[in-house]
Amino acid sequence: MLLLMLCISISLKAQKSTKYPGWEVSVVTKANTAIDSEFMNEDEKEVILLSNLARVDGPFFTETFLKQYLILKDKKSNKYIRSLYKDLQKVKDLPMLLPEKELYDVARDHATKSGVKGYEGHKGFKNRYTPVMENFMEVGENIYYGEYTPVEIVLQLLIDEGIEDLGHRHNLLNPRFNSLGVSIKPHKEYKYNCVMSFGLLPRSYEDYIQ
Repeated sequence: MLLLMLCISISLKAQKSTKYPGWEVSVVTKANTAIDSEFMNEDEKEVILLSNLARVDGPFFTETFLKQYLILKDKKSNKYIRSLYKDLQKVKDLPMLLPEKELYDVARDHATKSGVKGYEGHKGFKNRYTPVMENFMEVGENIYYGEYTPVEIVLQLLIDEGIEDLGHRHNLLNPRFNSLGVSIKPHKEYKYNCVMSFGLLPRSYEDYIQ
């Protein structure tokens, strides 16, 4: 009986992710949709993974990533953080964001041009996305400027401090989006910029893994 209990205990511990403490390996595996992508680097893939973890279990994302991030950054509570807490409590099992080359190409081109010119903003959005609208039913765009770490990128966009309509957060947690391309490039004014191009395709996660 003792041996059986020990085996069960070891088995349960093995199911937890070591890189993302507390998260079940099966959940991290499901969220890591870009793991085999050949057109994004590891940090861009992790941006998708972290975005999906927020979408699959908002309350637990709050208890792990958000709380730890606020402690490390010594950030005081404000209306944006409080509203994010409330929003994440309502998020559960949203569609996973799956990597799409078309969206990545749009994100890469904008991140590259913005970085070289020192440009910021969404100017030219319609022209950028018109070529992909034959396949995508909806599109959206997030842009981050600053340090080059996936956690920083995702948490800053979720908090969305200073953005009154919380547009970046809404894109990240939009239940209609199921596709994403991410590109991180150097930026002459802000060190780096990360462009996230969201989309809606008529397919599901189950279609993707078959």
